[in-house]
This record gives sequence, structure tokens and C-alpha cells, in this order.
Amino acid sequence: MDGWESGVIQVDDSLKLYSGLTEEELKASLFYKEKSTEVQTLTTGYTWYRFKSVASSGGKTYYLALCFYQSRLVHASLAMDGSEFPSSWDEWTEAGEMKRKAAHDEWLKQQISGTPQIVRSKPYPYIEYSFPWGAIYSSYDPRSASASIGFTFI
Repeated sequence: MDGWESGVIQVDDSLKLYSGLTEEELKASLFYKEKSTEVQTLTTGYTWYRFKSVASSGGKTYYLALCFYQSRLVHASLAMDGSEFPSSWDEWTEAGEMKRKAAHDEWLKQQISGTPQIVRSKPYPYIEYSFPWGAIYSSYDPRSASASIGFTFI
């Protein structure tokens, strides 16, 4: 993945995430055709696509979820995968998930030249970088017991 500050996130050779990406463009990509995905269509107009074990150009492996509203990309989230992080509820601990959150924060520092505009520890750990195209955040959500990096496209 590259170009995070520009709002064009290169997932692989056949897929870039950006504001305005359509479901049809996603489905036409080689990425979509080759990766195992779970699709969840909600009655509210939102559709989620979840992909497992996506490898980045930097060698990191992560889970990727894309949310479309009325067929336009509005949100993407990823969570690093690896033996150092919990991969099932049997292995899950809050400390393990906070380790994933710290790895996400470090990854963001490598991708983004500035400092986050929002940094808070309560009610849960959260940092956010704002851009003209939207925002990138890293958070740990105790309600879902998970850490993730999110991209919100406006």
C-alpha cells in the first residue's frame, strides 16, 4: 500500500482504493477475482466486502474490509495479521490486541509524514490524521475487542 496521504491507497497491482471507487470497479479487479471474500449486504444501503490475508508491498499481511454506500466506497479498514497477534478468540487477550494497535500506529508513522490531529486515550485509544479527501485513524475498540486502521472517504 502506498500513497496514503494522497487518498489513493494501492492495495495491489489491480486495485487502488480512493474516494469514488465503485463496487463495479472492485468486482472487475483481479484482486477481487483472486481473493477469498465475504460479502454482507445490509438493508441500509451499505455493503461490506471482507478479504483475508492480503499482503502489502511492504511485506505486511493484513485483513481488509471495504464498505460501500449505494455502490460508492466510503470506508476501508485493515488489521495486521501475524503470529505475534491473536488470530482467534481462544488466543485473544487485550494485551495482544493492544500490541496490534501499537503496530498499526507505527505503520502509520511510516506512511504519513505529519503528526495526528487527534490523539486520545479515553474512552479508548485513538489517533486520527485528517486530509482533504477524508481521514485515516488507528483505534482499539473494546466493544468489538479489536484494533484496526480505518480510512474514511468523503
